Formats: sequence, C-alpha cells, structure tokens
Amino acid sequence: MPTPPRRTDTVLSYRDLVRIRTRMDLPGRTSEFTGRIRGERAEGIDGLHFREVLSKTGREVVVRDHLGETRSMLMFGSNNYLGLATHPRVVRAVQDAVGAVGVGAGGPPILNGHGPLHRQLEERLAAHEGKEAALVFSSGYSANVGLMSALPGPRDVVFYDEEIHASTLDGLKMGRIEARSFPHNDARRLDTLLGEASATYQNAFVAVEGVYSMSGTVGRLDRIGEVTARHGATLIVDEAHGTGVTGPHGAGTVAMFDAGDAADVVMGTFSKAFGVSGGFVAADADVVDYLRYFARSYVFSTAPSTAICAAVLAGLDVMEDEPEIHGQLMDVCGYFAQGLRERGMEASGVTAVFSLPVPAGTDVRAAAHDFNRRGLFLNHVEAPAVPTSQQRFRVSLTSDHTRDDVDRLLEAVDAVWAVHVAPVGDGRAGADPVLVRKSA
Repeated sequence: MPTPPRRTDTVLSYRDLVRIRTRMDLPGRTSEFTGRIRGERAEGIDGLHFREVLSKTGREVVVRDHLGETRSMLMFGSNNYLGLATHPRVVRAVQDAVGAVGVGAGGPPILNGHGPLHRQLEERLAAHEGKEAALVFSSGYSANVGLMSALPGPRDVVFYDEEIHASTLDGLKMGRIEARSFPHNDARRLDTLLGEASATYQNAFVAVEGVYSMSGTVGRLDRIGEVTARHGATLIVDEAHGTGVTGPHGAGTVAMFDAGDAADVVMGTFSKAFGVSGGFVAADADVVDYLRYFARSYVFSTAPSTAICAAVLAGLDVMEDEPEIHGQLMDVCGYFAQGLRERGMEASGVTAVFSLPVPAGTDVRAAAHDFNRRGLFLNHVEAPAVPTSQQRFRVSLTSDHTRDDVDRLLEAVDAVWAVHVAPVGDGRAGADPVLVRKSA
C-alpha cells in the first residue's frame, strides 16, 4: 500500500505540545490535541503507536496497523525476552492454578490476606535475589513508586542516575523526597555528592538500574556499589531489564557484578523476562515489612491475580531447568551487537535492549514507517518522550529470534539509514559523527 502524502503543517511539534498543555483550558487542550493526533493518523503521518497485535506474543506476530492493513511482522519491540509468555510449561501452570483457585485475589493483600501462590512467589523471589524477603506489587511501576515514596524519609536524600526510569522519579515526587541526579554511571561524581551530603542529611540513598531501558547500557554496579558502601548509603537497584537476561544464567546484573552485598534493595518486574505484569521489591525482612504498611501503591492496590503468580513461579522453574533458553538469547544478542558495531554503533551484546540513536534533524517518524513497511515491528522514541537530540529506535531481542531474523533486521537498518539518516559530514542539520553510522 503506498504511503499517503505527508503534510508537514499537520505534524505536532514539541512547541505545539507545550502550547497546548500550558496555555489552553481543559476543553481547548483536549480537543486541540486529539484533533491533531487523529488528523495525523488519518494522513498516515503517525499512528504506529496504535498498531494492534492480533496473535500470541512471539518472534512473529499478526498486526493490524493504523490504516487497517493486517499482516505478519517480525517482532522486535517486545520485552518477552525468554519467550515465557507463550512457553507451554507456563501456560499449563496458569491453567491449572486458575482452575484450582480462580483468577483474582479479591482485594489488597493488607486487607484480604495472601493466597498460597502469593506467599510462595514472594519466598521464591527473595531466594532468587539472595535477600531475606520480597514484596509483590501489581505492576513494576507501582513497585518503584511505592518503594521510592516510602523508604526514604523527610530528612534523607536520594541520588539517582540521570537515565533512571520515570517510575522512580514519580515515586520521589509523590513522597516529596529530596533528590538529585548524577551523570550516567559516573561513580566519581556520585562519590563527591555522597561526601557533600554526609553533613546535611540523615540518610543517603542511591538509585540505579541494572540495565537502562532506553539505552540498553549496563549499570556499573561494581563501581557504584563500592562508592555507595564506602559512604554508608543505601543502594537500590532496578533490575527490570536485567532479571532473566544479564549475569550467569540470567541471574541479573547484581549477580553479573557479584554486587549482592552492595545492593541493599532490588526491585524487579514481571513485565519483561517473565512475560506478564506485576513487580516486586526484595530486601532485608525489616525493610520489606516496613514497605507492607507504608508503600501506598501496595496498601491500596489489589494483589496480582492467581494467573500472574502461577506464571512467574513457572517462569522461575523454566529459567532454572532450561538454561539453553538463556543461551539462545545471548547468542542472538551477541550476533546483533557484532553487526551493529560493524556499522559504527555502540552495542555490548550482554543485554537484550539495543538503542539505535539518530541525529537531530532525522525524520524519525518517516524512518519508523519505513521499518513498518518492511514488516519489522520496532519501537521508535521521539520528542517529547526524549529531547530531539536523543531520538532513537529501540530494539528488543528474545530467545525465539534466530540469526536469520537478525540479518533481516540489519539489512533493513542499512536500507532505512541510507534513506533517512544523514551520513557523516554531509552538512545536514544535527548530523553527529558519534551517533551516525561510519559508512552511509
């Protein structure tokens, strides 16, 4: 199907969004925004965020796009890293659990109590993270919000990596916690900040990620952990994208750096490698019991369903009993990383998240539509989600992908970059030799 003509006067700019959000009353900003967004979808300018996946979440999916066209696509936008969302063992465990005890918990755990699978899951997660106890939340977002708004106090300070997830920042805002950022993975700057904070604050916390979701970089828990421990601060590690992926047999980034003693609190999610939804916090028993009563997103949320608990428990079993799944994931990640490095892009291959940045001035939407027409489902990240200088594509690999799939993706990257991304030194606005391929 030919691409409809682009109308540049219709496309919403960041300036448009700021104007709509800050200068209009409620009827004005809702009608203006939705009218422009619907116009973009009708013109074929935008709409990829409205793609509908009609099949199981696997390496190949059936997608109905914003123009109503239905076809098969290779999925490179899913966080189902180990393929557990459709693993037969996980599916059977969910079916058996639902048949035995039903689908729902019936209310918040602080009021309605714990089902047997909830208690069992918390014990398994604590053991998996090498901690005394764990607390299960209804989502990874609520786990971070509850943790960050409850654990630090009014006389404390939190230092966080500048690439930290939005849920951590929202938790800090909710708790009205004093917080400051430090440059990404910069242990030296963190050392300075912690030293300056010792005379001012009662307690200091450091919040980092094992794998950063937007860039795919690994948190340097060896350096960060050493600095944090030396200052007596509390280290909180978000392992959302590390659990099941990084470290020996997918044990996580904390295990990868042997930083279990340094990481006081570990947060994780079920919406990545486990293929479902929910989240958890693992720590000393005293910390976990404290959060049971003070983390508002736990106290005032219904507990995860029986199906979620059964799926994660079965997923833990699969991770332990079928290590070849993790091996396959690491093989395709390493293969893709090698291909990206050959094209002048940075990639480690030790995570399943890959960032393909484009220079400012690139029409990232047009490039995204190009990938879509080629039958490749990628996530494009554009302003205002990130600054225009940090727009990118994010690729997620799973254990179900093959090297042939990766070759097809790399070929598409070459073709899309040749059309939409400025080669080094061509004078196009925003061209950055650090971010652009070495060979056009």
